[in-house]
Amino acid sequence: MERWQFIESPNGAWYWLCSDVISHRTRTSAATFSTRTECIADAASSGYRKSGFGAGRSVPTQTQGKRRYRGVKPRVERYA
Repeated sequence: MERWQFIESPNGAWYWLCSDVISHRTRTSAATFSTRTECIADAASSGYRKSGFGAGRSVPTQTQGKRRYRGVKPRVERYA
């Protein structure tokens, strides 16, 4: 199983890297890209597959964490 990461550098350039199951880097992009879409297209030519269940897993751009409420907080029930 491979893990694909799409990373934006501080200067705005995108690159990808691929790791094996024990997090050893196996491949990286040879160049940087101006958009994430271009970066993914290049990764696809190196074996990244976005479609299909379990094929070419990618690290999500947003990590799982605390649930956040957008503008509406959950109602707090008060008991008398």
